[in-house]
Order: sequence, then structure tokens, then C-alpha cells
Amino acid sequence: MERPTSKPIGHHYLELDTPTMVINTDLLKSNIKNAQSSLNGTSCKLIPNVGTHGTAEIARYQTNSDHDLPVFVDTFQQAQSFVNHGFKNIIIESPPVGVGKVESLHRLVNTAHITVSLSSLAHLNFLKYLSMENLSVLLRIPNKSDSVGIGTHQELIELVKLLVEHFKIYWKGLITVSKGSDGLEESFKGILSAEALLQSHSFTSNELLINTSNQPLSKVQSNLPPEITGLISGNYPFEVNGSVPTCSVVSTVMSTPEPGRAYIDCGQKGISIDRGVPFVVNYENAVIEKMSAEHGYLVFDAVEMNLKIGDKILLRPANYSDTFNLYDFVNLIKNDRLESVIETAARGAFK
Repeated sequence: MERPTSKPIGHHYLELDTPTMVINTDLLKSNIKNAQSSLNGTSCKLIPNVGTHGTAEIARYQTNSDHDLPVFVDTFQQAQSFVNHGFKNIIIESPPVGVGKVESLHRLVNTAHITVSLSSLAHLNFLKYLSMENLSVLLRIPNKSDSVGIGTHQELIELVKLLVEHFKIYWKGLITVSKGSDGLEESFKGILSAEALLQSHSFTSNELLINTSNQPLSKVQSNLPPEITGLISGNYPFEVNGSVPTCSVVSTVMSTPEPGRAYIDCGQKGISIDRGVPFVVNYENAVIEKMSAEHGYLVFDAVEMNLKIGDKILLRPANYSDTFNLYDFVNLIKNDRLESVIETAARGAFK
């Protein structure tokens, strides 16, 4: 979404042009601090999936401005965006398949340490002629919630042998992706079983990473095995903190055609509904019935509330990553006032 007509710093966030995405800076920082503190005393590090929001500013909060700490992205274009903003340690989920991505990899390792995730011998062969100090490899293990990964134990052993004996690229360890909380235990079992197999063949991973980017961090931490060395998470900066949303889209009531119904100026171009309609934050009994491209259809109990044209509706996205990707800029809010406007520099970086 193009940046709307700008308002001066210090403006109240409810007076911003809508629809617009706002982030409560204090809650954002609190969520990040609490997430980092929750892993204190363990051998597991928190690795932020900065591809979730695509902004260098929030990534700096997540790494305490230490650009040597690892961050995770989905694609090579996202990696390039964060390297351009000074980040020096990038883990990329997408494998380096094709000439274009291998060329991107060459450029990236000139200025940062890059770790790529591989799922097959074909992926490894794209790195056949690379010998780079700034390049590491993770091997991806499949599970019930995510079928992508090395298909058999035999193939895993063969790939590790090839890497160790014939490639001048550092093999870092294993990674798995858990896409649903119901499959979390299976994800843990899968990667630990793969590591036990490698150990029986005298291979040991330095890293065992699990990517749970779209799941609540608290659910993951409660059952986290001590062997896991890195937890990749994307949503934790925006998790709900009390009654005030950390991240929301502000919209405006445009019309009230009949009692109990209102049309708002935020539709699918302003908030993603691919994984569900948004939640209405500031009116307890109001719900989004459906959305067109540019409008939302709000229903509520007309006896309990009386919405008027111009009233503001705060919406919490069903998926943060998809919604960030709709905006060129998002607003940071402190004490209900506009503190700064930041760019989603990695927006649309799908390759």
C-alpha cells in the first residue's frame, strides 16, 4: 500500500489517514525483551524471523542492534534487503535453486555470513563449485506438519558425508519447520531422531534449529527439548499484551446503512484475510463479517453500541507477515502519538 498523506510526528494515531498500520513501540520492546529473557539459562538462542515484518528498525530492536547476531529470512531477496541495512549473519530458508539464486548467494557472501537450508542432493549440487568462508549449510528435516526436507535417513547420511568429505562449505547442522502447534511434538521428535542417527555414524550437529515462526512463542517454549540450540520465531514482537494491541490496522467507519451494520475503509488491500478475518480490538461485540478489496463489513449488536461515521476501528491481523507485506511504511506509536514512520524495505521480496 502506498504511504498515505503524511501527518507530523507527535500526531495522535487515531488522526492518521486510514487504513494504516500502527505498532505500539513500548509493547513491541516489552514483548521482545520478555521473549529473550524467557530463554535465559538455557542453551537455546532466540533467532528472529525478520521476514515476518521486513523492517530493519524492528530487526534492530530484536538484535539489540548487534548486526552479527543471526536473523532468519524466507528468501534471497529478503536476505539482500537486510544485508543492505548492515546485518551480517543471515539464515535463509529458501534453497539456492537456479542460476539466479546462486548468483545472489555470491553477492551476499561478499558482505555477510550466509546459511542456506538444503533438502536434497540437487540443492547441494548447486553449491558444488563454491568454496566460501562466509557460507554454511543446514539440512532440513521433514515432519508431519511440514513435508519439505530430506526424504530418508540414508539420504541424510549420504548428504552429510558429501558435505564433510567433498565440499569446502561448513555443515552447521539440522533445521526443521513446525507449521502447527498440534505437530510440535512430532517436529521435535523428527529432528532429534535425525541427530541421533547422525551421531551413530560419528557425525554431530553444532546447531539444531526449529522454525515455529507462526506459532505463539509461549506454547513452543513450554515443551522445548534441551537439545534444541536455536528457536526461530516471527510473531513474538506482536503478541497480544493485555487489552492494548501491539500491532493493529486503524480503519474508519464510512457508513452505517442500517442498525447493527457498518462499512469501514479497510479491506483486503489494507489487511490480509488469507488466514482468517481480522479481530476487532476496541469494540468487544463487533466482528468482521467479510471484506471486499477496499472495504470491511462490520456487524454488531445495535442495542449495545451505536457506531457513527468517522469512528475508528482497530483491527488485529489474523497473520502479521501477510499484512506487513501490504504496506510500504508502518507507524511506530508511543503514548498514543506518532513517534516515527519506518519502511518495510523487504516488502514483496519473494525470490
